[in-house]
Amino acid sequence: MDAGDAAETARLNAAKDFGNVSLVKEVTREMWTFTSLERLWQDARYAVRGLRRSFGFTLLALAALALGIGSTTAMFTVLYTVIIRPLPFPDPDRLVMLWEKSPRSAGQNVVSILNFRAWKERARSFASMAAYNQGPKNLLGGDEPIQITGANVTADFFRVLRVEPFLGRGFASGEEGPSSPRLAVLSHGFWQRRFGGEASVIGRRVSIGGAHHEIIGVLPPDFAFPDRRVEVFTSLRAEYSGRDFQVVARLLPGVGLDSARAEMISIAAVTAAENPAMNAGHSATVTPLHEQTVGRIRPLLQVLFATVLLVLLIACANVANLLLMRALGRDREMSVRLALGAGRWHLAHQLTVESLILAGAGGLLGTVTATWGLRALLATLPADFPLPRVHEIAADSTVLWFAIILCVTIGLLFGMVPVFFSGRGDLSESLRSGGRSVAPRQRRFRQIMVVTEVAVALVLVIGAGLMIRSLLRLHQVELGFHPERVITVRMVLLPGKPTSQTQVVDDILRRLRTLPQVVSASSISIPPMAGVNSATWYYRADLPEPARANRPSGDISIVMPDYFRTMGIAMLMGRDFGDQDRFGGTHVGVLNRTAAQALFGSENPLGKRLTVSWNDAGQVEIVGVVADIRHRNPQSKPEPCLFLPNTQLPFPLASLVIRTSTDPRLLIAAIKGEIHGVDADQGVAGIETMEERIAAAGAQPRVQAWLVAAFSLSALALACIGIYGVISYTVSQRTREIGVRVALGADRLRIFGQILSESLTVASAGIVIGLGASVALTRYMETLLFDLKPIDPAVYTSVAILMLIVTAAASYFPSRRAATVDPVVALRDE
Repeated sequence: MDAGDAAETARLNAAKDFGNVSLVKEVTREMWTFTSLERLWQDARYAVRGLRRSFGFTLLALAALALGIGSTTAMFTVLYTVIIRPLPFPDPDRLVMLWEKSPRSAGQNVVSILNFRAWKERARSFASMAAYNQGPKNLLGGDEPIQITGANVTADFFRVLRVEPFLGRGFASGEEGPSSPRLAVLSHGFWQRRFGGEASVIGRRVSIGGAHHEIIGVLPPDFAFPDRRVEVFTSLRAEYSGRDFQVVARLLPGVGLDSARAEMISIAAVTAAENPAMNAGHSATVTPLHEQTVGRIRPLLQVLFATVLLVLLIACANVANLLLMRALGRDREMSVRLALGAGRWHLAHQLTVESLILAGAGGLLGTVTATWGLRALLATLPADFPLPRVHEIAADSTVLWFAIILCVTIGLLFGMVPVFFSGRGDLSESLRSGGRSVAPRQRRFRQIMVVTEVAVALVLVIGAGLMIRSLLRLHQVELGFHPERVITVRMVLLPGKPTSQTQVVDDILRRLRTLPQVVSASSISIPPMAGVNSATWYYRADLPEPARANRPSGDISIVMPDYFRTMGIAMLMGRDFGDQDRFGGTHVGVLNRTAAQALFGSENPLGKRLTVSWNDAGQVEIVGVVADIRHRNPQSKPEPCLFLPNTQLPFPLASLVIRTSTDPRLLIAAIKGEIHGVDADQGVAGIETMEERIAAAGAQPRVQAWLVAAFSLSALALACIGIYGVISYTVSQRTREIGVRVALGADRLRIFGQILSESLTVASAGIVIGLGASVALTRYMETLLFDLKPIDPAVYTSVAILMLIVTAAASYFPSRRAATVDPVVALRDE
C-alpha cells in the first residue's frame, strides 16, 4: 500500500506470499493446543454412538469380554493372594519349617521335642526357632463345656514370626516347661466371640484342658498361623519324647536355604548316633514356610488359572471376529472417508479407540462380576476345603492393575485386527462393490479364529471330562466300611489317670447303647476320613530284630470293643476285642489285611506276636484280621494298620462312632446328654455323620471338577457362538453367489450340504489340533486325577464326537438359511 497499490490488491498479493491462511491456522493450532486429546474425545464420542447403534454386536462383545476378563481376574486374585503374595509376616522369605525325615519315607515327618531341643542348641543358621503342636482342648465355663482347637507352643513362637499382640503380650523367655506358669494367648476372633472383645480379658483366668490359665494377650485380626482354626495358644509344658511337633524357624540374614539344610542334616546325623533307639536312620530337612503353606494347592490353582486363560483366549477370538465382521460391514464407509481425504492413521486411531472402549467396558463389567462371584464362590466352599490364606483373598491394587493392563492389552491387540485388514484393497473397487467382497486374507483369518476356538474349547472340555470321570470313580470307590446312619463325636478326654479316661469312654458307650435308636456304639482314636492317622513301627517278634533304620511301620488305631461291627468292617478271621482284654492281661491286637500280608505273607497271623513301639505295648498277640478300609480319605489307598484296644492302651483322643436305626442327627441332643451325664465337664469337638465326613474329605476333587467343568462349558458356549457368527456372516457375504446358483438351477440340498461341510471341515481341523494339544497339556493334571490316566481314550473320543455334534448344531441354521435364499430377492438387493 506504501508503494501505491490498492488495499484489496495488496491483501491478495500478501495472501499469495504467505500461503493458505486457514492451513497456517490449523498447523499453528496443532502445535500450540492439545489436539490429540480433542481428537481422542471426538473419536470416543463417535465410537460410543456407533456402539449404541450396533446394540446386538455390542452386547455380544461385552458378554464375551466380561466372561473372559471376569473369570481371569477372579482366578488371578486367588492365585496372587495364595501363591504369589508374600506371607503376612516381617521378612517372610526368611521363615522356614524344619522336619524330620523318616528312613522309611522321603516325605516330611513330625519332630520329637528332644530333637528340637538339640537343634535349637546346636544350629547356627537360625536367628530363632520354635516348636508347636495343635489339637482339641476342653474349655470350661459358659452354658456348657466346649472343645476348641488350641496350640501348645514354645516361648519363642511369636518372636520367630515377629508378631506383636493386639492386646497384652506374648510368651517371655523361660515361660515353658513343666514348672512354668500356665499362660494363654487368644486369637482375635475367639476373643471377640467368647469374651465380647473386652479389653479387661487380660489377666482373667480360664479353664483350658482341666487347668486354669491366665490370659496374657490377644493376637492381631489377620494372624492365622498355623491355621485359622487355632483359637488359643498355651505355653508348652510337656516333656515327652514322642514325635508330635512341628518346628518353625527364622534364618539368619545372609544364610541360604542350602547351607541351612546341610547343617540340619549334619546335626540330625549326630543326634542319630547319640540316640539310636529313637533316631536311627532319621535325618532332617528344611522347607520355606511359603512353600509349606501353598505347595499342595499350587497345582490346582495353576490348572484353574490356565483354564480361565484359555477361556479368555476364546473370548478374545470371538471379539476379534466380531470386530473384523463389523469393520468389513463398514468397509464402504471407510473407503468413502479415505476418498474424501481422511488419513489412514486417523481411521486406525478411531478403530483402536472403539476397541479400547469396548474392552474397558467389558473389563469393568467383568471385574465387578468377578468380585461378587469370587465372594459367592468362597462362601460356598466347604469349611474344611484345603485352601490356605482363604481369609486374605480380596481384590487389591495389584489385582486392579492386572485387570487394567489386561483390558488395555486386549483393546490394543484386537483393535488392530480390523485396522490390519481395512483399506488394503483398491479404493475404487471397494466403492464399487459396496463392501460386499471378502478378501481371501480376511476369510482365512476368520477360519483361523474358528479353528483356535474349537481347539481351545476341546482342550478345556477334555480336562473337564477327565476331572468328572475321576470324580465318578472316586464316588464309586469301595471304602471298606458302611457309613450309612453312623454319627461320629470327636472328644479329647479331660486329664486324669489313663484308667479313669478309659472308664469315662466305657461309661459313655454303655449309656449310649441303652438309647432305643442306637444299634451299636464304640470309639476310635482318630476316626476315618480325618485326613491323618497315628503311626509307629512294629515287626514280627518271632524273627530277628530288623535294623532300626529298616523297621517296618504302619498306622495305629486305638479302638474300643465292637468298633468293627459298628463301622461295618468285615472280620476276616479271629475275633474282636472283648471284656477279657483289660489292664494287666496279655496285650492283643487286630491287623488289617494289608498289614497281615506285609508282615506274615501267606502264614496265618493268629496267635503270632508283634513287637510294637507304642506307649507300653511291648509285644502284642494278634487275635484277628479285618478287611482294609480307606482311612485318611477316599483317594488314599489302604495302609497297613494295627488296631489296639483302648481298654489296655488308653489314648486321650476318642471319637465315638454310633450306628443308629434312624437319622442319626436326631440323636445329637441325646448323645450330648449322655456324655455330660458321665462327665459334666467333658466337651465335644465336633459331631458329624460319617457321610458328612466323607463329603468333606472329597471336597477338593469335587470342587475342582465342577470349577473346571463350569469354565469348560463357558468356553464351549463361546466357541458355539463364534462358529455360528462366522458361518452366518459368511452366508450373508455369499448371498448374491448363492442366489445366482439357485437361479441357474442349483440343488438347495446340495448348497446346504456344501456350506455345512465347509464349517465341519474347519471344525475338524480344530478338533485334530485340540486333541494334540490335550495330549501335551493334560499331563499336568495327573496329580489331580484319581485312578485315571491323563490320556483316557474314552474321554478323548467322547469329547471329539461331542465337539463335532456341537459344531454341526452351530452350523445348521446358517447353512439352512443359505439353502432357502430367494434368488429374486438376492439379485434385486444387488
